[in-house]
Amino acid sequence: MDESRHINVDIHQGIMRIGINRPDKKNALTDNMYNTMRLALENARENQAVKIVLFHGMDNAFCAGNDLKAFDHRAPGSASPGARFLIVLQSFEKPVVAAVSGIAVGVGVTLLLHCDLVYAAPDTRFGMPFVNLGVCPEAGSTFLLPAGAGYKKAAEVLMLGDFFDASKAVALGIINDTVPAQDLLAHALNVAEELAHKPQQALLVTKYLLKLGGQQEVADRMRAEFESFSALLLTPESIKAREKLKARLQKSEMRI
Repeated sequence: MDESRHINVDIHQGIMRIGINRPDKKNALTDNMYNTMRLALENARENQAVKIVLFHGMDNAFCAGNDLKAFDHRAPGSASPGARFLIVLQSFEKPVVAAVSGIAVGVGVTLLLHCDLVYAAPDTRFGMPFVNLGVCPEAGSTFLLPAGAGYKKAAEVLMLGDFFDASKAVALGIINDTVPAQDLLAHALNVAEELAHKPQQALLVTKYLLKLGGQQEVADRMRAEFESFSALLLTPESIKAREKLKARLQKSEMRI
């Protein structure tokens, strides 16, 4: 497997752990990181030794979203590495668990909508600032979030783009529950181990049936979102918003 140095992939006792490890950028995802995670999922799909997948980050960051520089070099009209990863995750047949702490922004939130069980530290900060960056939401979030939280709650989060806390993430259906930070990864691993010991065919069929009604609708929505997202990236509004954010982040790094 072609592993990015910022993605740690480990298989132990039926659980594939995919750890995001780019601490200097709060786990912002690059094209290589997306490719490594996609390859890991494709391996997990075919590998009978893998029963469960567990995503996790670090104590201070699950994922700060897409690396902003990668947006500047995206080829128009072609599926980005991020899109290809999310398409595989959306159709992934085996159970997926996630442990979230620190911050989860953009794709760091929307990928959670495709996980089956998600736990977060109580002080985790979530954000979906797509509109603020001159783009639209992605990963099927314009379908999945209203389906779980209702239209008005979804509109509030996706249109305003403000940060929100873990208790609101529970109310929105993004995460299952909060777990003390010091116990978070151990709790997620325990849940993954419990799932790994259950009758696997029954577990896979249950996930299939749970997702059966909306799978095609989610896939169709993802395609529409990706097309709109790619077009919006090229607009002056989006370019200006990203440049302002990059300058702000650079100043913040210089003060550290």
